[in-house]
Amino acid sequence: TQNPGLMKGARLLDVGCGRGEMLGAFSRLGLVCSGLDMAPSAGSLAPGVPVSLCNITAQAFPVAEASCDAVLMKSVIEHMVDPTPLLAEVKRVLKPGGVVIVLTPDWASVWRGFFEDATHVHPYMVKGIAEALAMHGFEQARSEQFCHHESLWSPGPTKLLADVLFAVLSVPMARRLARGTGVGFFRWAVERQLLASGRRPA
Repeated sequence: TQNPGLMKGARLLDVGCGRGEMLGAFSRLGLVCSGLDMAPSAGSLAPGVPVSLCNITAQAFPVAEASCDAVLMKSVIEHMVDPTPLLAEVKRVLKPGGVVIVLTPDWASVWRGFFEDATHVHPYMVKGIAEALAMHGFEQARSEQFCHHESLWSPGPTKLLADVLFAVLSVPMARRLARGTGVGFFRWAVERQLLASGRRPA
């Protein structure tokens, strides 16, 4: 996906921030972060980062228009029957030219277990998630398959091994192997996500 070009001091909003792992990581890189979530315990792993309670499926974000350089949504959009109101709010709070970054399960690799989570309602594939962003007014929309672990972000023997496991293991099999062996690599090699991005028109 495109390089969001975020420098120290850029303002990032994590929509559906959960415990705050991403908030903490981006804060340590020098971004000015804030989060939204509906759980009172949200942001527990990012002390000092402001988190506002918000039902993002039904409420307007308590965030000023055109105030964010980037909006991150990890494991959020697949829970929306219709992502239109959510993406409209994302576009509203982004500055012109600001970037939305979306992470969502890759249906092509996780379909056997996708609906084990009763709150999952809308699966996406590589082309579909990029088209969804474009349909909702984001420019330069693009997407790619994404592996969680940083050792899999570059070509090499580790990535080759992961691709072999991806070809022969289903997600439920990989999860069982990870639990049984204590080796999380089995899961991260196979349970892939989509990484998509787009920009609010300037």
